[in-house]
Amino acid sequence: MKEEKTLEQYQNTIKRERRFVDLKPYSHKIISLTLRIIAEKFGKDKANKTIRLCNLKSLGWQEEK
Repeated sequence: MKEEKTLEQYQNTIKRERRFVDLKPYSHKIISLTLRIIAEKFGKDKANKTIRLCNLKSLGWQEEK
């Protein structure tokens, strides 16, 4: 059986991809999909916290209400 990823692992994926936004073709989509997974598995509050933690607002992401 496949082991579930932790919130920290998802956040690390975003941190890794963040520096490639606008440089690599799919980084923006990877970050958006990862944020969606975080919201579904851990809640919108954790997704919003990840946006703040990874300083994604400066790249155009907005927190959900």
